[in-house]
Amino acid sequence: MGTCAVNSTDIWRRTRTRRIASAGDQSMLDIKLNKCLINAMTRTAHKVVPRSVRRPGRPGGAAHAVAIRAALLKGARELFTRRDFKAVSVRDIAREAGVNPAMVHYHFGDKEGLYRAMLAETIGPVLERLQELVGRNEKTSPGSVPEVPEVVGTVMKMLAREPWVARLIVRQVLAEEGPFRQLFIREFASKGGGRLPALLGRAIERGSLRKDFDATLGALSLMSMLLFPFIAQPVVEQVFGVRMTDAFVERLIQHTARLYYEGARAERVLP
Repeated sequence: MGTCAVNSTDIWRRTRTRRIASAGDQSMLDIKLNKCLINAMTRTAHKVVPRSVRRPGRPGGAAHAVAIRAALLKGARELFTRRDFKAVSVRDIAREAGVNPAMVHYHFGDKEGLYRAMLAETIGPVLERLQELVGRNEKTSPGSVPEVPEVVGTVMKMLAREPWVARLIVRQVLAEEGPFRQLFIREFASKGGGRLPALLGRAIERGSLRKDFDATLGALSLMSMLLFPFIAQPVVEQVFGVRMTDAFVERLIQHTARLYYEGARAERVLP
């Protein structure tokens, strides 16, 4: 018996126009038709349908991954400044960011990794700038421009731009049994505040600050002046009737630098 070289539509069309001589011929035609239909169905069932090629990486590409990471950092900032670290779950952060909880593990490893990244990306540039100032201080001449105003501006602008940092310090670091006090001290505060005495000490050596100036106490006083307005911002705004606008922050920076530096610098002998 020959193979079926036509499709089922052709067979039905030919069947309608073909003159059937007898019932036996009709039966043979039905058998052939059934076999052709079965063969056609079998070939279709075994036909390989190519799948769409999936490119490597996470869905959406690099830009999508960057957006998810930024959303997680933003969600973490919102939650960690309102609630204790232990009270915030990975699911809470993912819900705040509008992403799958698995994304926290993919981008940061765990909740603590997200916390570290959140601080590092905000405070890290400030620490790098302080290190630059310390390094530059080692090579400058006694007549160079003092670095104290630069420190004041760098730190205060960061705190004004990222108000959640001050709130997080109060809740997670200064509060009794703050879960990240040691981490903050070890990885951020000591690297930032710990460099100030060295910077001030070299300023004393150059003669920019008076000889009896205590670099350690001076660093403590400077950090207090920089941090307090932002840590106590809700109280400050109500008591003094001020708002942390860009214009006010710029005034505060100039005032703080001048108050600190002119009060601590070496006395000049008038002619």
